[in-house]
Amino acid sequence: MNAAERYNAMVKARQDQQTRLTTPYGESYWQRYAPTYRFDPQRTPEPQLAAALRYIEPDDDIIEIGGGAGRIGLPMALRAKSLRNVEPSMAMREQFDIATTEHRVSNATSIASTWPLGKAISTDVALTVDVTYFITDIEAFIRAMHESAKRRVLILTWTVAPPNINAELFQVAFGEEQAPVPGFRELLPVIWELGIVPDVQVVDQPFTWPERLPTTEAEAVTFALEELSAFDQPQAAENIRQQLGSLYRQEDRYIPAWRTQAAGMLITWATG
Repeated sequence: MNAAERYNAMVKARQDQQTRLTTPYGESYWQRYAPTYRFDPQRTPEPQLAAALRYIEPDDDIIEIGGGAGRIGLPMALRAKSLRNVEPSMAMREQFDIATTEHRVSNATSIASTWPLGKAISTDVALTVDVTYFITDIEAFIRAMHESAKRRVLILTWTVAPPNINAELFQVAFGEEQAPVPGFRELLPVIWELGIVPDVQVVDQPFTWPERLPTTEAEAVTFALEELSAFDQPQAAENIRQQLGSLYRQEDRYIPAWRTQAAGMLITWATG
């Protein structure tokens, strides 16, 4: 079994477990969470975004694969010639369109498709952010990025893949270990087997997400279930309720203590 096969097997194992116990990643999942992925493209760039922006040139055409609501792509569009967001989720594309209209980003459009596309496409920079964890044919995905980009490929990820940061909470809720999605340790061997040697940068930015922390026990249980996309799971809710003291640090709010800490990463290479 080569690196790509091992990678794909991990993705499949996670999908099977999620389908069995929680809400699988799909349109219904993204529809629920899509509005939380719409950020201000004119914000001061956080360190991970700033590191990626250093590779963007004013004449660049950028293709972002799975760009969602444009959290990373739209700030790049403001510094480039154009951006095309290849995004299969209708809910995410709707939020992307809201963001481009609200912030008057006229050089960014979306393409309703998975990746790779059905036909060859060319760009200066191929970008993907927090998408590789869900890809069932990672070799084809990376190869298409490499072959489409005339100048550079950018992959933004974390030292711990965000879908894995709730592993301890998952164990409490369901009484079994969470099947991990593949992260950078599994991704890099796939890239190497394609004959590509990328630059890897760790960025001084902890993984965080805008959120309203719970203030009551009932809210704390609901918050934890939302973290797992475990809706209508009474036994999971009861398991979490019994372990609130270890799952949270309680101050004026309930602060999650189960999350695995992660730092930003940038994997990139020139394609010339």
